[in-house]
Order: sequence, then C-alpha cells, then structure tokens
Amino acid sequence: MGLFDSLFGRNNKKQEIPDDKHLLEQVEVAPGIVLPKLFADHWPAIEKAAIPFVSIKALPKDDLALEESKFGHYPCMPLNFEYPKDSQGRFMYPLAQINCSDIPHLEGYPQSGYLQFYISGFDDVYGLDFDDQQNQNNFRVIYFQENEVEQFKVDFSFLDEVMHSDMLPVFKPHGLAFSKSVEYVGLQDVHYDKVEPNLHNIANANPSIQDDLIEMAYDTFTNNGHKMGGYAYFTQEDPRKYKEEFADFILLFQLDSDDHIMWGDVGVANFFIHPDDLAKRDFSKVMYNWDCS
Repeated sequence: MGLFDSLFGRNNKKQEIPDDKHLLEQVEVAPGIVLPKLFADHWPAIEKAAIPFVSIKALPKDDLALEESKFGHYPCMPLNFEYPKDSQGRFMYPLAQINCSDIPHLEGYPQSGYLQFYISGFDDVYGLDFDDQQNQNNFRVIYFQENEVEQFKVDFSFLDEVMHSDMLPVFKPHGLAFSKSVEYVGLQDVHYDKVEPNLHNIANANPSIQDDLIEMAYDTFTNNGHKMGGYAYFTQEDPRKYKEEFADFILLFQLDSDDHIMWGDVGVANFFIHPDDLAKRDFSKVMYNWDCS
C-alpha cells in the first residue's frame, strides 16, 4: 500500500462516535415499571432500595364524621383537651386527621389512634418557621390514643373564623382512602443519595444521553401525591440535606397540591420525624416543610 493510500485511501476509516441511544430502549422490569435499558440492567440493585408507603386518595366530601380520616375538617379531640392555638393566640386550622386504624400496616407507624396536623391559617406561610422548622408555635402535630377520645368535643363553632380564612391550602373538606405500595427510587430524597447504584450517578456517567435518562427517571419515579412513609417529594430540594440533625428523619406525612389543595404555586408539604420519636409516639420534634416552584 502506497503512502497516498495509507493517508487518503478507503482503508483510512473515519473515527466512529459511539452511539448510546440503544441504552434508552424501553424495558419492562416489573409489572407497570418500564425503564431505559441502561437503568434496567441495574434493576436488581434498584429493587433493593424499595421502601413501603401508604398512598392516600383524597376526595372532596362534606358529610364527615369526627372519627374519620380527612383533610380540612373538625378533629376527634378529647373533651377537655385545649384546642391548639398559634403564636398570636388564634385557633389553628385542622389540616389533616389520620385515623390510624384505617391505614394498612406500615412498620413503625401507629396502627390505632388519631394522628392530627394543624397549621396557622392566617398567613401565606401556613405556619412554617423557615429558621426553625421544628418550632411548633404555628403548626402542631398531635396524637391521641383511642382510649383518650372516648369522650370528645362536638362543638367546634369557635373555629368559624379560621375555617373561613382565605389563607388556607385546603379549599374544602376531603375524605380519605388508603392503599399500601412501595417506592423504588427517591430522586430528591436525601436517603436515596446513599443508595448504589444511584440513578443520577448512572446518568452522569453517560453524558451523551444524560438528559434523556434523567427525564425518564423523573417520569417513572415521581414520589408526589398524598402519603405516609416512602420517599419524599419536593418542588425545590430536600431541606434535610443541609442540617445534620435532620439527616435520619423519615417522611411521616406528605400533603401535595391537587384540584382542591394548593400550597403556594402548586407546592407540597412534608412532615418528617426521627424513627426513635415515631416509635415513642413523640410528635413534639416533628420537622415541617413546604415549598413551591
């Protein structure tokens, strides 16, 4: 072969650029779960990161009993218990009540009694202290065992002002239904940062298809919705990431936006708790957060 042929001839092939598009081919790894091939190749490890949660379906409903699980309606509260007030001495809004006997078994979570969430209903921060997210001066998490509410309040006329406030995230009362499931990936959750292989890391290692992989991951694993347990969802980022004392906190309860619930500009609220406090049914140190895009 002459010098000309070696430099310019047909045997001097153009350097080929690897094509990773085949790694985006869709693969069903489990019933209803379809992933790009690159992620599917890691499915056994991804599956090990699964954690259980209870999904909450909320439907507007006016005729609600005091004992029912619900959003935005009067609680089941001991007759002589002092109803929670905010730092200005105003009665708080009954954001949510979970009758724990309604929910499927979720390890560590109460299986009876009433878990209740209250927020101040007179400002646009919904009772959140951005400097101290455990400060329950303007929000409150309360738990009553069943035997504590054998005699309960029935007159809530004193709540008329807050129930008609125009600063509430829940626009009308909702009844709740529960179902148990699992979540495999929590793309925004600090606990998922410790998982290997992490979908973000896999995507970052494949820059030519990185954006496609991340988009597919978020389409498949959203973590949004109303729920107890599981991986948390945020429109911004996980606040536990920046405070070491919250690193081990888990999701107690999440209340998302929907047709009749709105946290700011389509945001989401989360309540976190340390597992040891959950086991003790101590809800005095719950961390509260909400954000919006």
